[in-house]
Amino acid sequence: MEVLFWGSFFWGVAFLLHLIIWKINLPQKQTKVLLLIFFGTFCIGIIALWFVSTSYFLKFSLITIESFSEYLHICLFFTSLTFAYVVTYPAIEVDSPSLLIIMSIYKAGLEGFDKKKLYEILTDDILVKPRIKDLIVGNMVYMDMDMDKLKLTKKGVFFVRIFIMYRKLMNAQKGG
Repeated sequence: MEVLFWGSFFWGVAFLLHLIIWKINLPQKQTKVLLLIFFGTFCIGIIALWFVSTSYFLKFSLITIESFSEYLHICLFFTSLTFAYVVTYPAIEVDSPSLLIIMSIYKAGLEGFDKKKLYEILTDDILVKPRIKDLIVGNMVYMDMDMDKLKLTKKGVFFVRIFIMYRKLMNAQKGG
């Protein structure tokens, strides 16, 4: 029970910090900042928990951790929650084409949504340019000004190879 409590508590505190920081100022490298917030909060929290658990006077007042394996379980639980959130975060960070289509149809109500309007909404300014900007900010690609072309960085090549290997492993076909 302690593992669930402390892992959830630390994650909840990190999530609240994330919301507060995003309300104050939206960072450029959002994934990197998310990881810093979550794992920074966890490190501070686990150190504080260890201090409280080893303190004779405070030991009986809180849910304490008795063994190293419990700390390890808290770490695994917290890390799993954090990576699950970080992996799904891009889905809420920017609008996906499917989400834009569904929201447009929903807003139209019973009248339905005109197909021509859909093509007016789904432009490169909405779908492509924000993603290119994110790739540049994330140091996955850079703009070769001489040739006016986007090129992969070493980091971008590394990530592309991971996805290619995964698609081959899953025997996935080309396409979205």
